[in-house]
Amino acid sequence: MVIGGGGTIGSSFIRSIVKYSPEKLVVVDINENGLTELVRDCRSRMDMQLPKDFKTYPVNFNDAVFTKIFKHEGPFDIVANFAAHKHVRSEKDIFSIEAMVDNNVIRAKALLDLLLEFPPKHFFCVSTDKAANPVNVMGASKKLMEEVILAYSEKIKITTARFANVAFSNGSLLAGFIERVLKRQPLACPSDVKRFLYRQKNRARFAYAPVY
Repeated sequence: MVIGGGGTIGSSFIRSIVKYSPEKLVVVDINENGLTELVRDCRSRMDMQLPKDFKTYPVNFNDAVFTKIFKHEGPFDIVANFAAHKHVRSEKDIFSIEAMVDNNVIRAKALLDLLLEFPPKHFFCVSTDKAANPVNVMGASKKLMEEVILAYSEKIKITTARFANVAFSNGSLLAGFIERVLKRQPLACPSDVKRFLYRQKNRARFAYAPVY
């Protein structure tokens, strides 16, 4: 089962694991359009074959219907969770922060409680580099998430990885640049951005840009 499989990292994970011919794959994501694009993309690739037992569900993990799906479709060998609030801009007010903590921490714990009933062979959850010495609520919520899920590590095999910003991922600054160009709108970025990292001929370079 892949939770948050319609996003940039989750869908890339799916494209990688299907090459190993899993017997069954269940994908959950609240983004219905993201799931649709995932299915269309995978089925349109000549080098990729989805398993016969492949299902997608546009639901939020740990909702009541998600629990029903999990119990009906499981148990699973691997459960991978990519669902999270990942942008610092989600800290704009107290309601957004409450939603962030609920998604990143409370729902993560509820998921682990469910996994205790139907333990997988392996549970993976993605984190962020901002969890290291966090300076914002988003990073702190992911740091707390790490501590919560690893508290279950004696009963379930658990791993987590801290990902930095993924270039051109959904909602990223560079993906926004493409949208602005396609819509013939001005490029926008935070006023304190001083440099951008780009890749040229397999070499990473920094480009310094003046901010006006």
